Amino acid sequence: MLVVATLWWILFFAAVGLAIGSYLNVVIYRLPRGISTISPRWSFCPRCDSRIRWYDNLPVLSYLWLGGRCRACSGRISARYPAVELLMGTLTLVAFDVFCVTGLRTGSPGTSMGLGDQLCCDWPIILAHVILFGCLLAMSAIDLEHYFIDIRFTGFAILAGVVLHVVWSQSSWSWVATVGSVWHRPGPTAGMVSLAVSLAALLTWLVIHLLAPPLDEEIPAGANPKAADSSDSGEPRRVGEASRSEAEPTAPVGGFHLAPRGSTHPTSDSGHSISVAAWLVALTFLIVMVSTAVDALSAESRLFPSWRLLVPIAICFVLIIGASVPKRDSDIEIVEAIEAERYSARKVALQELLLLAPAVVAGMVVAWFCFRSEPFESWCDAALGWQPWGTWRPIAGLATAAMGWVIGGGLGWAVRIGFTLLFGREAFGTGDIHLMAATGCVAGWPVVVMGFVLTSFLALAGWLVTLPFKQTRAIPLVPWLSLAFLIVIVFYSLLLEFGPVQNTVFLFKTLVSGKLPGMAY
Repeated sequence: MLVVATLWWILFFAAVGLAIGSYLNVVIYRLPRGISTISPRWSFCPRCDSRIRWYDNLPVLSYLWLGGRCRACSGRISARYPAVELLMGTLTLVAFDVFCVTGLRTGSPGTSMGLGDQLCCDWPIILAHVILFGCLLAMSAIDLEHYFIDIRFTGFAILAGVVLHVVWSQSSWSWVATVGSVWHRPGPTAGMVSLAVSLAALLTWLVIHLLAPPLDEEIPAGANPKAADSSDSGEPRRVGEASRSEAEPTAPVGGFHLAPRGSTHPTSDSGHSISVAAWLVALTFLIVMVSTAVDALSAESRLFPSWRLLVPIAICFVLIIGASVPKRDSDIEIVEAIEAERYSARKVALQELLLLAPAVVAGMVVAWFCFRSEPFESWCDAALGWQPWGTWRPIAGLATAAMGWVIGGGLGWAVRIGFTLLFGREAFGTGDIHLMAATGCVAGWPVVVMGFVLTSFLALAGWLVTLPFKQTRAIPLVPWLSLAFLIVIVFYSLLLEFGPVQNTVFLFKTLVSGKLPGMAY
């Protein structure tokens, strides 16, 4: 029965990942082009406009059954669709692996729990990471072509992180918060400060959107909307609606055609580069699935070391490089947009600082009360420890998500505003800040801190590799941020074994918790 149950869960997570990847193919194509993701509700062929039936829309299987061609017009289907599906399936298996098999990202404190018990306790945080991986994958694919970040992805990830952390707090709050522990829970001061900052930021956002006039201006189809990341509202501008034929991409990106799952495109895959990438992703998917199954069935003597998880990470690095090499019109457009905004960059940064002021003041006021009033701090501690049912602490879970959101977003805003004021040009996109905040909300603030540092090295390495092939001053940062966060999430426990990393986390934890690490609270 153990073998059957283990194989069942592995196949279940793989199938869920493939299904999510199928839907990601739709949003990756439609959102940047202003096409609704719910109308039409079915996938269609952009060449013959025919509806794709459900049996021709099964992840990977339909592509293989149809031989990579549309049933109606025999047009070629880009291999990007199964590649995205298999990549999302791989990431879903990685999330299952690091939580339930290798234990690299341990959730519940129990160390001798069976697979079923582990899933029963940790399903909320595993689901939150699967949602985060899906959002990171979709945002990376869009940013590679359009330099465009749709913050609806980050908003969905933040909502999932908040809700699922609140649910998950029942099974994991009892863990003692040590330097090497995976989940850093806030103390009473840090928890209430994070909640106050989050509430003030939310109220500020609501006031601005209620008072701001509606935006009627639309970007023509094909235009680059990335410049909207620096708008006061933080919302990306809408891409102008276009007909299906106008919305078709004029050229492949790294061999990838952006289109709904199962649809076709008249342009064939140039040089079969995407076909090679799809085969690499398929091989990676099989390696991860087989190795996860073997290790799950032989937990006492693992045949595959934890470093096998470097395989999907290496493939992601190769895919980002391959998609970054081709030259695009958006490369020139994003540079021109940044240059055009350089004269107002400092003004925009000061306006953003003013918008953040209420949240900063709210956090400072709560911190002052916590440090100056022992009864208030005791009340905060009691609020975080409130247990309406059993060991469930919903406010503690909410504070954990809020602290990750505040520190992740705060780090991004500090870099953006500080370097923009210093150099007089936009230093960091607001979309990237939303991504950091969402990752912190789901995976914890240490992942954002370490991942942000790692991103610099990954982006530099990627730029050096692509430099001989593509001369551009623009670098899509979302893929590198996403890859860095994936690396830290997977190898978090191993990274903490390094002295400098451990000391840095120790310092951060002391600052944000208000208590010495090693204390239970």
